[in-house]
Amino acid sequence: MTRTYIVAAALLGALAATGAAQTARVPVSADSRLWIEGTSNLHAWSCKAEKFDAIIELDAAAVAELTTATPKVLKRVEVKVPVKALKCGHGGMDDNLYKALKADDTPEISYILATFDAAPGETDAFTLKTNGTLAIAGKENKLTMEIVATRLPDGTVKATGMVPIKMTDFGIKPPTAMFGTLRTGDEVKVNFALTVGPKAIAAALNDKVVNDK
Repeated sequence: MTRTYIVAAALLGALAATGAAQTARVPVSADSRLWIEGTSNLHAWSCKAEKFDAIIELDAAAVAELTTATPKVLKRVEVKVPVKALKCGHGGMDDNLYKALKADDTPEISYILATFDAAPGETDAFTLKTNGTLAIAGKENKLTMEIVATRLPDGTVKATGMVPIKMTDFGIKPPTAMFGTLRTGDEVKVNFALTVGPKAIAAALNDKVVNDK
């Protein structure tokens, strides 16, 4: 098992941690993407997040020991998406989406990854079965999904996944547009492609050391 493989596993999940270990916060790369796909009575639609924050909290001590043992991994992984950063390519659809998601009362969508199990796979690609909590429009639901992680030749780790959710499970009425002519379906698919480079990990650990002095 290579050092990068273990880093990849650590980056994408959080097992139960014990003690008060120090943590390092690692941001995802700027080329990471998150988007939503749905259907309607007229055509399919897609909304992309023009900006979002994704922070990975690593157990700093565990990362330092990656060359000798599998760490007890992360404290948490958290993703926050400003509702009004979602853009669907049509102003009317955007406004109706913001209204449906109660953007004025709950301006952020958040997801916290809690635990994972790594399925056997190739050295450079593997699947994680994850559990977490998704909060939309003021309501939280538990969520399970699979994440596929791939180690690229330059050492970058890319994590991709898709999870279907029903808007009504979060108390959301599926939005409409064009004076009700376009009616969206209840189920949508949340897609993401997140990347983290080895330099980001090194920088986060270095910042942790400097700040602790």
